[in-house]
Parts: sequence; structure tokens; C-alpha cells
Amino acid sequence: MVSSNGQILGAAALALLMLGLTTTLHYEGLQLLARQVPGSPWRRGPVFAIIVLVALHLAEIGLYAAAYAVGVDALDLGVLRGALAASGLDYFYFAAETYSTLGYGDVVPIGALRLLASVEPLNGLLLLAWSGAFLFRHLDEWDDRRADRT
Repeated sequence: MVSSNGQILGAAALALLMLGLTTTLHYEGLQLLARQVPGSPWRRGPVFAIIVLVALHLAEIGLYAAAYAVGVDALDLGVLRGALAASGLDYFYFAAETYSTLGYGDVVPIGALRLLASVEPLNGLLLLAWSGAFLFRHLDEWDDRRADRT
């Protein structure tokens, strides 16, 4: 499938929209989680924080899955080759392996959709690193507070 300029522009717009949505969601999620930190250390504990961070990343992957569905079904930006019927699970699976930069290669985007699939791992890698830095900082503070109590 050869992409027209309109399809490429549509894919670029969708990629920019996803960058904005996922980064905003991540920022707001970290802000909510950070509010749990003051006062008592990790009011609900570090395990709670990890669960929240995983849920946040799954929500962001879900947004990308929806973007792929819109790109394929509504905007005609291409297809996912290897996905039998391109179900919601196929979109989520592809979004998860792309977001995490895992990339098995059993499902591949064809057409202008490749642009979105090229931007997603950059976004996912940065958001995962941001979560890691957040968690490291707050776990370090949590350890310091625990040491002060003993």
C-alpha cells in the first residue's frame, strides 16, 4: 500500500495527538501518585505505587491501541499485517509490544500507520523512564524515612 501525502499527514497528526494525550495522562497520574507521598511515607506503600504505575502504562497502551483502531478503521492509514481480524486484542497487543520496544515482529503496520508505530516506542521509552525515575526517587525517600524511624 502506497501512502498518499494526506495519509502521512493524518498519521503525523495522530502521532502528535497521542504524544500529547499520553504525556498529559502520565504527568497527571504521577501528580496524583506524588500526593500520596507527603506525610506518612507512601501512605499506601511502594507496592501500591508500582501497581498504579503499571495501570497508568496499561492505560497509555490502551490509548495507543485505540489510535491504531482509528487509524485502520476510520482514517484508512493502513493495516496491521499478521493480525487475523484486527480485533481490539490485536491492537492492544501490537500497541503493548511497540510501546515497550519489545517488537516481536509477528504483527507489523503497513502504510502510513508505520509513522505512528515509529513514534510510539520513543514515547513509551520516555514514559517508562519517567516512571522509573519517579519510583527511584520516592523509594529512596521512603527508605530514608524508614531509617529515621528506627
